[in-house]
Amino acid sequence: MNERILIVDDNKNNLRLLQNILEDEDFEIYATVDSTEVVDLAVKVKPSAILLDVMMPILDGFEVCSLLKQEPLARDIPVIIVTAKTETQDLKTAFDLGAFDYIKKPIDEIEVISRVKSALRFKAQQDKLTEMASRDGLTGLFNHALLIDLFEKELLKAKRNKSSLTFIMMDIDYFKKVNDNYGHLAGDLILKQVAEILTNSVRSSDIAGRYGGEEFGLVLPETNVSNACLVGEKIRSAVEENHFDIGNESIQITISIGIYSKEPEESIDSKEMIKRADEALYKAKTNGRNRVELG
Repeated sequence: MNERILIVDDNKNNLRLLQNILEDEDFEIYATVDSTEVVDLAVKVKPSAILLDVMMPILDGFEVCSLLKQEPLARDIPVIIVTAKTETQDLKTAFDLGAFDYIKKPIDEIEVISRVKSALRFKAQQDKLTEMASRDGLTGLFNHALLIDLFEKELLKAKRNKSSLTFIMMDIDYFKKVNDNYGHLAGDLILKQVAEILTNSVRSSDIAGRYGGEEFGLVLPETNVSNACLVGEKIRSAVEENHFDIGNESIQITISIGIYSKEPEESIDSKEMIKRADEALYKAKTNGRNRVELG
């Protein structure tokens, strides 16, 4: 899929000119003349870069840039200020607010292409570094910190869109016995294989992470309680039926699962959702393990 670029300019001629330049480079363009809708549009479209005019009614480019950097779902998008105001103080203001670069007016085609591609290279590098730092070294799933960060972002989105959201806590049953009987290398192998089962059991839009130790967390956007139970049971069954090869032996394990689903109109924070999913997990453990329980 082509990179998405969001262009913001109240002058339709400038907007059309920038759009034509970037479409010729095979970018997918989204455009608006309304500065008040930029943040919502950025969250919805998820562009790889934003070209932002400075002189606009209601909210100027500096104010919009500041709002973008305050929005968790948009703050990492490179913002390129488009301006005829190239005085040092104006540029300092833009960079202090978090802008990545600027393009001078009148618009020059080569400059536009060069600066946009520079911003995209920077974002690709940052995304790669973030990805490397955000993965659990053993399982390849998101680590605890990023799992929670992404969960909180999905919760903001769910509240904005008034949609359902589910958090699932999972724990491998009797994992200490596996380590005691077969060694920690065997335990590591099982953790990696369970992670593969999780990845293969969910949608690309779902978020799977290693919560800690033998615990895993799963975030299911736009998923109500009935669908969450289907996902939980699918994972539980897949783990139970899988044969884990440990050296010359093949063993079977089980997993206990706790689920909490937020209804569209419900007001709840991430910590409380995790707490309720954890309580449901504890209920699954006390009720015999290898089962799915609701919080």
